[in-house]
This record gives sequence, C-alpha cells and structure tokens, in this order.
Amino acid sequence: MPLIATLVSRPTERALSLSLANMASRSVGASAVVWLAEGIACDLVLPEAADAAAASAVLRTALASEAVDVIVQEAETRRKKILIADMDSTMIDQECIDELADEIGVKDHVATITARSMNGEIAFEPALRERVALLKGLDATVVDRIVANRLTLAS
Repeated sequence: MPLIATLVSRPTERALSLSLANMASRSVGASAVVWLAEGIACDLVLPEAADAAAASAVLRTALASEAVDVIVQEAETRRKKILIADMDSTMIDQECIDELADEIGVKDHVATITARSMNGEIAFEPALRERVALLKGLDATVVDRIVANRLTLAS
C-alpha cells in the first residue's frame, strides 16, 4: 500500500524550508513534495516499495538536527476524520474545557474536577464525562467564540 511521510514543524518556528523538504525527499526517493502549510508541514509521496519503518528511520536521521517531526503512514488511511486529545496545554495556553465552563458559570466546578483527575484522585474517563455533562446544552457558537477570542497557541 502506498505510503506518505508527513513532515511537521511548530507553526511559530516555521522550520520546514523548501530546501529541507527537498533534502528529506531525496533521502527517501520520494516522487513528490506536497505542501500542506508553507514552512510548517508537507507530505512526501514515498515509492511503491517503501517500508514504513525504514523510511521513518532514514528521515529521522536526515532531520535529526531540525525541529521537524516525521510521521510515516499509509496514504489510504492518513486523513483522519476526528482528533480527540486531552492535551490542551500542549497545543494552547488555556484549558479549553475550563474556558467553555466559564461561559456558563461552572468554571470553578469543572476546574475542581480537572484538578482531581490530574492529581490521580479520580480516573480520566469519569472525570471527562462529568465535566462534559456540565456543559450539556452549550451552544456551538460559544465554541466558535472561545476559539476566536480566548484561545492562544502554545509556543
């Protein structure tokens, strides 16, 4: 099955230059470089006979001194329909669920549950379910407003 190698850098660093992408492409004999976001992310179309582990190892070695992540995966299943992640502080400077809770006046309650979960006092799944239940009925426009006005990308 055809493979794609995706190279990704932090948006704030824009470490993925054209020359770096071309060098990485040559190192694995890619047939094309497809830019997803200039300076931030690109796909390398790997040869038909490419081995995922070998291509990943070659690219990681070639890019070892660069602030670039490498993901090698099957082309057919690479596009994801949804990403669920509980790593807000990795991606943004806020705890998103707390910001949503603040909009409807339950931030302190939600933050307490979050803290208890992070301290290992309650398991992640029940804590998430309890926090989400407190947000029941929240209009989707609130999410858009939070994203537009209150969230900032982590640096």
